[in-house]
Amino acid sequence: MACPGRSIALLAGLIFWIGAFAGPKETGIVLLHGKQGTPDTVIGALGSALTDAGYLVSAPNATWSRTRIFDGPVDKGLLEIDAEVSRLREQGAKKIIIAGQSLGANMAIRYAATRSVDGIIALAPGHNPDSPAARKLFAADLERAHQLIRAGKGDQTDRFTDANICPAGICTYPVILTPREYISWWGDEDGELVMPRNAAAIKSPTPLLCVVGDRDPLTRPKVDIFDKAPAHPLSKYVVVRGGHLDVPSAARSEVLAWLAKLTAE
Repeated sequence: MACPGRSIALLAGLIFWIGAFAGPKETGIVLLHGKQGTPDTVIGALGSALTDAGYLVSAPNATWSRTRIFDGPVDKGLLEIDAEVSRLREQGAKKIIIAGQSLGANMAIRYAATRSVDGIIALAPGHNPDSPAARKLFAADLERAHQLIRAGKGDQTDRFTDANICPAGICTYPVILTPREYISWWGDEDGELVMPRNAAAIKSPTPLLCVVGDRDPLTRPKVDIFDKAPAHPLSKYVVVRGGHLDVPSAARSEVLAWLAKLTAE
């Protein structure tokens, strides 16, 4: 004759086992592409892998995308991420992970510094307004932006300089936006996307997976980001083979393994 207590214990164990491995179905991931990117390009394969693994994935066409760059300030981008998070919660997500590549990683860090999330995945984080190279490159545009604001023209669109990785290294190109918007993206002390500062402001405790490429020229800020973020037992810094655009695909197995540990908590 079966022991009722033993049967109840086995049933309780089975329920716990099922709950522990039901994580992906209740985990929503906002996956943010890089500057001038789209959801289907550099991060596309990773997004498909996450969906195939059972996660709820949202990969929006962000305000810094190829077709929109830049159609609003940093805050507009954050509000759009809020909307994606709300949609994921409506689909049943109980945990929210903010992930991104390059500028998308930068925005993920900014989001976690201003909101509460359950995890951050920063892949080849880029867009470094506090770097000496950026301060030199954008000094004249930033000064003009400040002058226009002082003249009462801070909300009138104008032409400014932006930059991104290209086959030649770093290429510049014009962007049309207001002085206030430009400062939100590229300002140093006044800007909102200084990654080390935002990393230090991440809500604790929040696990961070930071993955960089061994041939990525944008290497300087990455250790600063990881070291300044609040410590967490699941936080991990990983170097994979490849350049700036290779990281999302090269990091696929690391991302899936890290998420499996996070969702099993």
